[in-house]
Amino acid sequence: MAKDDRYLDPTDSVAVPRKTAPRPPSLDGKVVTLLDISKAKGDHLLDRLEELLRERAKPKAILRRKKPTFARPAPDDLRRQILKESDVVVEALAD
Repeated sequence: MAKDDRYLDPTDSVAVPRKTAPRPPSLDGKVVTLLDISKAKGDHLLDRLEELLRERAKPKAILRRKKPTFARPAPDDLRRQILKESDVVVEALAD
């Protein structure tokens, strides 16, 4: 991926480029957490993503975590747990 790739925030009516965290060059040997934010069908998206990660990468582990509700930020204890146990986090939206 090129260094100048940008990601847009889909929640804004006028998408604004945001600076994102650096990506690791590979997921091999990494602990990847897939975070379900509790939106409808988010688990379906994460199921497929997990399949693809297992086919295309060699992560040390893939962990699944879930927010209690999409309407609020993740609770502090869940955020601390994810930070402690993960090298990479993927947060999924769906509807």
